[in-house]
Amino acid sequence: MELPVVIVGGGTAGSTVALQLSAQTTRPIIVCEPGDVSLWDDEPRFFNVLQNQNLVRREAVNIPRGSVPYLQAHAIGGGSAINGMLLTGDQPAYVDGLTSVPQEHQIGDISRALLTSGGRACQLWWNNGRWNPGRALVHLIEEGRVDWRRIAVTQIAHTDGQVTGVETEEEFIKTDCVVLTAGAIASPRLLLRSGLNQETSQIGLGVQDHPTVSFSLERTTANLGVFDAAVVYDMKMPSGAIGLMVAYERQSADDDSTALMSVMLMNPDSRGTITMTEDGLSVNLGLLSTQRDRDAMRDLVRASLALFGAAPFQDVSRRIIGGTSGAPVAVIGGYSDQEIDSWIHEEVTPVSHVSSSLSRCVDDRGRVRGLNGVVVADASVLPHVPHETPAAAVTIEARRIGQLLGEELA
Repeated sequence: MELPVVIVGGGTAGSTVALQLSAQTTRPIIVCEPGDVSLWDDEPRFFNVLQNQNLVRREAVNIPRGSVPYLQAHAIGGGSAINGMLLTGDQPAYVDGLTSVPQEHQIGDISRALLTSGGRACQLWWNNGRWNPGRALVHLIEEGRVDWRRIAVTQIAHTDGQVTGVETEEEFIKTDCVVLTAGAIASPRLLLRSGLNQETSQIGLGVQDHPTVSFSLERTTANLGVFDAAVVYDMKMPSGAIGLMVAYERQSADDDSTALMSVMLMNPDSRGTITMTEDGLSVNLGLLSTQRDRDAMRDLVRASLALFGAAPFQDVSRRIIGGTSGAPVAVIGGYSDQEIDSWIHEEVTPVSHVSSSLSRCVDDRGRVRGLNGVVVADASVLPHVPHETPAAAVTIEARRIGQLLGEELA
């Protein structure tokens, strides 16, 4: 009997890899994913989806001001089952027809203000429903082509540099081929827990995310549109920094009187680490740890303040304040460079775009160096955090690595 291929994680990458392998190999495929199946693919407002605690988990990560919770999907389809659906970069050819641009009547007033200010209606992972590759995985499971084990993998077993199986919460699964698609935090965690830092020393090095600063707007209008986020504003600084401003019609599922404007540095230099300590996993994202990134974030914030002071935003908001400090944007605009840097230090947060945590310990086929039988095919392997929202980049890379592995296993 052939040993199965074990895919660890049934998120965006895991679903994509499972679909690819099922078309290329007859070997049994087991997907280990402890999360649920989302029934929210027809919900256009993603803050409502995030409110379902069965579909999300929070992990502590370290940023300049201390530890904060980091939101992660806990569901078949992963981030694609819960994310904001923004596709800010190029659309992969193989999802043609599965995305759409919001129509004018679907855009809320805060998004319209950003559109009037030079923003653009963003391509969305939406076409009468959310694009979620988890649906394809569910079909494979129903057809018996993939075996779904709703359990977490706790350790990878290996002998003399060869994978021999995976330990789960309930059983040992014998295999010589493991595909890690659990995400850029969970995948390095599993390798570290398995003692594989002795085989390859660069696990968890080079992790990145998009540093983000947000502003709250007290709305004066009630038109929320159809989507919580539908318009973005591209920011290109003379320094070469690339920023992205996103308009959110609500601050949360429970607050539709307050809108949110988030400003992200999309091409950061700063990198962090993921390590195991006596107390468990330590995730240090290294946000704004370089002077170049601190200068870039300051430029992006100042450019944002100029936008907020213009008529389009003044017409739809009673008051605009920065972050959690409660400082009005007019006050922040008067800060010196040193003062605004200190303010940003206290306000910067991650967004759920962590990547690159295993990019230094895999080859171009996703194979972990120093260990035969482990392939990584999620955001961990990207050389840097994408300069766009990451779903397309993750899907493209998972499909590429899955296809290469499928050719080996055929």
